[in-house]
Amino acid sequence: MLFRPTFLGVLAGLLLTLTFSACSRTADAGKDDSEMVKIPAGPFIMGSDEQDGKIGIDVGVDEVPRHRVNLPDFYIDRLEVTNRQYEMFVKAAGHRVPSEPRFPSYFQWKDGHAPEGQENYPVSYVDFSDASSYCLWRGKRLPTEEEWEKAARGTDGRKWPWGNHFDPKKCNTDDSRLQWTLPVGSLPGGASPYGIMDMCGNLSEWTSSWYEPYPGNSLKRDAFGKQFKVVRGGAWSLPAHPFNRVTHRSYAVKPDKRHRSIGIRCVRGAQ
Repeated sequence: MLFRPTFLGVLAGLLLTLTFSACSRTADAGKDDSEMVKIPAGPFIMGSDEQDGKIGIDVGVDEVPRHRVNLPDFYIDRLEVTNRQYEMFVKAAGHRVPSEPRFPSYFQWKDGHAPEGQENYPVSYVDFSDASSYCLWRGKRLPTEEEWEKAARGTDGRKWPWGNHFDPKKCNTDDSRLQWTLPVGSLPGGASPYGIMDMCGNLSEWTSSWYEPYPGNSLKRDAFGKQFKVVRGGAWSLPAHPFNRVTHRSYAVKPDKRHRSIGIRCVRGAQ
């Protein structure tokens, strides 16, 4: 079943877009007209601990302990990269189109064009190289894991982009039973403290970070090291608990993996 936004949903999204477009936090649009939001410099709380739930069940053993991270300011895409935007990149750079052997026929790219009717849906089936190349084409880069989490949760250590209590109406997860992504920005109530959309559900997003233990975490895993990239944000195909919380780390992703649940969001340093 595909989601078709209601009139009220479209109107709410439009109002939200106008609101954030008027803010001084919005950066230059860039090559693909993507809107960006400035994340101010300073510390934030990263990771989880016992107050967030039982370790190993509610909270991943790799996302502890809570710790303070200080970041310079940066800009991040307000929305996930869409099929329309990625098609611009494919045409301009001669890059390969998203694909996967099990790709449903009605979501196949044809002759370099995004699937009809899916132009404003987030692009998926892109590996780390595809995602990095796209951001580079835009004069940007993929976010670090730290940048992604700060943009998603702000500075107060919340569990979800909107607060500490889960609301199924604010994100597209497996619990939503929609069985596919939504057009980007369809759920304005799920915005992060900075107004960043779809940081919970819809698609997971590549980061530039290798999967490593947090400072103060004595966990030993063969997966640690420069083997797997961390992807963040859960996905439409994953249950909300625990996989879509802002602190959850999806790590078993080799850089050459193309998946229906992984997409792109870019950042750049402040000027």
